[in-house]
Amino acid sequence: MNTQNIIAEEDLERLRQLAKKLPPDVRLRITLTRHETSDAFQAFGRQIKAAAPGIDLLTDITGETDPPWMETAGGIRFQALPSGNKLDSLMDALKPFRREEADLSPAHRDFLDRMALPVEVRLFIAPACPFCPRALQQWVTLARAGDNLRLRVIDGALFPEMVREANIQAVPTLVLDDQLRWSGQIPVTDVLEQAVDRDLSRLSAEALEGIIKEGQAGQLARAMMDKGALFPAIFDLLAHAKWPVRLGAMVVMEEIAAADRRLAAEALPVLHQRYTDLDDAVRGDMLYLIGEIGDPGSLSFLQDIARTGTNPEIVQAAREAVTAIEDRDLNM
Repeated sequence: MNTQNIIAEEDLERLRQLAKKLPPDVRLRITLTRHETSDAFQAFGRQIKAAAPGIDLLTDITGETDPPWMETAGGIRFQALPSGNKLDSLMDALKPFRREEADLSPAHRDFLDRMALPVEVRLFIAPACPFCPRALQQWVTLARAGDNLRLRVIDGALFPEMVREANIQAVPTLVLDDQLRWSGQIPVTDVLEQAVDRDLSRLSAEALEGIIKEGQAGQLARAMMDKGALFPAIFDLLAHAKWPVRLGAMVVMEEIAAADRRLAAEALPVLHQRYTDLDDAVRGDMLYLIGEIGDPGSLSFLQDIARTGTNPEIVQAAREAVTAIEDRDLNM
């Protein structure tokens, strides 16, 4: 791929005309990774900036190997390098949203308003697909209109590994929560209804991580308390190798423990069972959380670790958890 001229000359002229309709100070963020397509995304960003100087272009660089992406201020993510009339949708995604200008039916507005937690949909497209531009424009409009609707646009030709992983057979295809998918003429009403009425307990760890990253740990905790059950994927986040992910999941569990200790205690058998398979950094966080939950049923588990542990930091964490539980009992 020629990374010097990702955008064709005719598309650059289209981009220049579209940029004239943008308000000042719109922002586009490009996140580059170690993936082989990052050079193309970087070059795409340079050409956009040259054609549309009014766009505030921010570039982040990470050491991850995941595919790179572009993201608008409204949270619409493009793992794609739009061309032709798909550039129209990219430029629309940059604009501040005015709901009164959106061509939405009352039913679609109602579904968007009823989304209590963020919902991510992934739209798979391809350059030669004649139906993809319309689907892209439609879902960009919906994502701009819905505060909790997140859209990720994926170019299957650019990222074939993502197509294989999601088992995509045709484009356009829209995927909701890795569980439901629609291809061809995507029925908007059906998708939005499923998004609103979905069983939150079946959300993947990735979906829960996304909710937490958006600062909605409290809403996620309340969703579990409303259902009266812990969502199974939360345990994968509590045992995650990355500290920020574990921290977010721990915040969720701490909020549940503060409001519904009985429900939080339902996590303990799983935490006890998973403990032996974790490395010490994760074990220390798990011991802290067990202490925060504060159930006396964990005392023997913690005391055994404090007595037989070989890592001084783990022994100390177990002792502190024991103290937290005992102090709670004394203050009740």
